[in-house]
Amino acid sequence: MSEGCFTFLLNCLCFDDFNTREQRRGTDRFAPIRKVWDTFLLACGTRYIPHEFLTVDEQLLAFRGRCPFCMYIPNKPAKYGTKIIMVNDVKGKYMLSGIPYLGKQRIQVTDRQNLGHSFTKDLTQCYHNTNRNVTTDNWFTSVPFIQVPVPSCSRRT
Repeated sequence: MSEGCFTFLLNCLCFDDFNTREQRRGTDRFAPIRKVWDTFLLACGTRYIPHEFLTVDEQLLAFRGRCPFCMYIPNKPAKYGTKIIMVNDVKGKYMLSGIPYLGKQRIQVTDRQNLGHSFTKDLTQCYHNTNRNVTTDNWFTSVPFIQVPVPSCSRRT
């Protein structure tokens, strides 16, 4: 594809309803692409059956454009970008689900959990009681968090 054709398609491509964007942005900073993101995650979670080992970790996707939730992390190779917390299948290196980090004030944390616990609970709830091992680093879990029972969900396992 030529650069001119690509530029034309890029300028015409829009995933968002501009008329309702400001209203939705009041409650969701990810509003311009939330519908596409949710559709993508639904496809990721239903099209692949994960193996025995899963991992929860963060990834900084390099981006230097205008974005209200872009982060600067000095010890990463790409210092600016969008942070996504995701659960992956270890064997297939496949992303099963992910949550974009939109800032600490936008995340609802319950039951005196820290932010990492909340991400881990949300991302792995569909894989509880399925005899899978979930590996995380120390920011995502602790002993009190592991001892709390979590209900299972109806996603294909």
